[in-house]
Amino acid sequence: MAVLQLDEFKTRQRATWEGGDYSACSPYIAEVGELVVTRAGITPGMRVFDVACGTGNAALPAARAGARVTGLDLAVKLLEAGRAKARAEGLDIDWREGDAENLPFEDGSFDRVLSTFGHMFAPRHDRTAQEMARVCRRGGAIVTATWTPEGVFGDLSKAAAAYMPPPPDYASPPPLWGREDHVRELFGKVATGFEFERHVNRIEWESVEAFADFFMAHFPPMVTAKAMLGERFAEMRERIVDVWRRRNEATDGRLLLPQEYLLSIVRL
Repeated sequence: MAVLQLDEFKTRQRATWEGGDYSACSPYIAEVGELVVTRAGITPGMRVFDVACGTGNAALPAARAGARVTGLDLAVKLLEAGRAKARAEGLDIDWREGDAENLPFEDGSFDRVLSTFGHMFAPRHDRTAQEMARVCRRGGAIVTATWTPEGVFGDLSKAAAAYMPPPPDYASPPPLWGREDHVRELFGKVATGFEFERHVNRIEWESVEAFADFFMAHFPPMVTAKAMLGERFAEMRERIVDVWRRRNEATDGRLLLPQEYLLSIVRL
């Protein structure tokens, strides 16, 4: 099998995230962006950058806090959804199309660099970390939320991996960002300190199957997988649903799904 060149890999990533309807999914993890903004200590007038911002789960609360906010994402469709949300609230946010591995900003442009899950999908973790650190001023901080390998996302990734093409060698697994030692290694040469917190985002739904119907119909990687796999998609879906059944904290037929994530504060 031919190895995907980096540009082609990112083109496919963009197409994946512009499929489905991520704007229907992002409200269920919006509380994570709010916590990231709180832990970042954002105050009015700060220059804040939301990397791989999606529909703005960190950018929007940062703007509400009075910061001068820029959000960047590879997927134009997600930026358009974020722009619409900001316009509805009367928030002024600079939305940019761009690549987390090649940020179009000068060194030290921002007081805070944030990301809620988006940056973890950029293929080269070292390059992404270097760019995030480069655009953050000395004395500033990088604050991120990332799904952990031990949590639901890690199990889901393993379940799906058996059905999807293997990633190229230069692409590191996204859940690595959910390990403290990995974050320390990525930023160790520039950081003056680290703080880590583990949190849980809970999905509440009427049933596991009802949530599966919603998730498979809207979450962009699942929509892409369904188009790619055809009849085999039903088998992958069942493996993912099995993960949710095992992790379900509800005992009355509903779904209460604990999604663990690591909140990292990297001080520069």
